[in-house]
Amino acid sequence: MYRLVSATVATLCMEFLFAGSPSANLSQYPHFEPVAVLSAEDIKYPPPSVAVGTVVLELTVDEKGLLQDVHAVRQIQTLTEAAANAVKGWQFKPALLDRNPIRSRTTVAVLFNSVATYPYETALGAGADTETRSASSVEPEPIKVTEAAFVRYPVNSQTTGTVILKATIDTDGAVEKVVAVRDVPALTEACVEGLKRWKFQAAEFHGSPISSTIYIAFVLRPPNGS
Repeated sequence: MYRLVSATVATLCMEFLFAGSPSANLSQYPHFEPVAVLSAEDIKYPPPSVAVGTVVLELTVDEKGLLQDVHAVRQIQTLTEAAANAVKGWQFKPALLDRNPIRSRTTVAVLFNSVATYPYETALGAGADTETRSASSVEPEPIKVTEAAFVRYPVNSQTTGTVILKATIDTDGAVEKVVAVRDVPALTEACVEGLKRWKFQAAEFHGSPISSTIYIAFVLRPPNGS
């Protein structure tokens, strides 16, 4: 895997550097840093909705860190709009290629958790999968969610709110590191534990898997449906 990724990066280096600079130093391989969320606000559970499940959004962020497009690659009818509207208020740092800001894509998965009596350990809920947008964005292809799991709500807690986690996913699709972007102290630990049961398909750069990041928002309300 190391040799494959190294070969791909070396090829990419030649494509980028020779295109505009015949005298470029080939020892300086391109380095990719994915889009980062700088700040994220609470996501409100739509009051009329009794739906549960995971909405998956693909965000396109330009070289200035401005959100250009929100595309739902996995939808739930009464929940998708709430998730898409919420991320429009988030602040982003653009992706970097060789320290230069570029237009790129990132994935945000929004899990709307259970109401009373719903089984917390259920896998990815029902929802309509859609085609990933083929946009004029710089690679890599973003991480894909292949399986999600609900959070076991802390016993005797009545806290509600949105926990937002940044997960680094390695080249095998495994969770390598988790950092809380939006912390709800009574709920964050349960969300991190729940995230460990999620399954991912790694991001790809020119067809080869790479380490990258995904953002997961857990929109939680107590089991009594407060």
